[in-house]
Amino acid sequence: MPAPLDVLVAGAGPAGLSAAAACAAAGLRTALVAPSLRVWPATYCLWADELAAAAPSLGLDPGAVAAAYAPTVVRTAAGGERRLRRGYARLRNGALHAALLERLRSSGGEVVPGRVTGVRAEAGREVAVLSGGGERVARVVLDARGGGPGSAQQRAWGEVVAGPVGDLVPPGGALLMDWAALADPAAPPAFLYGLPLDDGTVLLEATSLAARPPVPLEHLRARLGALLADRGLRPAGEAERVAIPLDVPPRRTGTVLGAAAGLVHPATGYSVASSLRLGPRVAGALAAGQDPRPVLRAARRRTTAGLLDLGLEVLLPLDTAATDAFFAAFFTLPERSWAAYLDVGAAPTAVAAAMARTFAALPAAQRAHLLRTAARVGLGRLTRR
Repeated sequence: MPAPLDVLVAGAGPAGLSAAAACAAAGLRTALVAPSLRVWPATYCLWADELAAAAPSLGLDPGAVAAAYAPTVVRTAAGGERRLRRGYARLRNGALHAALLERLRSSGGEVVPGRVTGVRAEAGREVAVLSGGGERVARVVLDARGGGPGSAQQRAWGEVVAGPVGDLVPPGGALLMDWAALADPAAPPAFLYGLPLDDGTVLLEATSLAARPPVPLEHLRARLGALLADRGLRPAGEAERVAIPLDVPPRRTGTVLGAAAGLVHPATGYSVASSLRLGPRVAGALAAGQDPRPVLRAARRRTTAGLLDLGLEVLLPLDTAATDAFFAAFFTLPERSWAAYLDVGAAPTAVAAAMARTFAALPAAQRAHLLRTAARVGLGRLTRR
């Protein structure tokens, strides 16, 4: 059997690969176990300041691994167009993947093809059982194999079109949400999302922010297709299909990262920023001989998670007009307030303050809905105890 490891990481998504690279760079004997090392096909985005904060500890050049956008635009029927000062960024998956993999290997990290099918404790260490029948012993196994399907999901259908499309996506900027472009009172709420790509094309996505049960992808495909046809735009690349579980509880066994650790924001679907900044923190704890679980708990505070879960439940029953009004109010908040709400690692007081300020900015009918939803969710939690 190979020599014992300090760290074995299961899964090579952004959470797993960044953690493995950070652990190896911290001088820990590290192995990454994954069925393949293909570049991630999904479009991963985050706020530019989040990338700038996470990049140094991962040895990354933000300008090389991501495209930056300004302005960041939100459009609603109720509030018109708002240009946010906070910059947006899209990860260049190939560059990020290559940089993290090179850091892992150059620091002595090992890559093991296969899957971890189980983990057991043995003599103060953990034993990872591999799909091929072998085993690897490590001081700790970090599980980054993803979460479950969930009952509520964010879904999107995306198409790449020839750019520019300045009437939809601002030149050099990002269209974060356009609730007016796809508005249909008879259909589930959906917004248009858009990003210029490095080759001059533009990614446009019809997005259902949150729904239980999830909105069928074919429905979103049809709505986006109608918008493209109306503007004389034709798909110029492979379609992107997005399905992000929003209400999967953290896995209670093992030392988990990424979606399995509950780092997917339940009301927005974002997780990559949380995952990128978590890897070096976990590596630092392990390199210091400490238990990494307190670091993981700090990345997802229980009270913050409860408030964000409530935020998801508030969004789910809203119709098109009510969803539009909600985000028109939300983005009138100061940036520090709405930015805190969008971060799963934010202090619960900051999240609660953002919720209170949004509530105050809503029309009376919306405020009544929020109160009814909060009461229903609270009652449901009490009856389940």
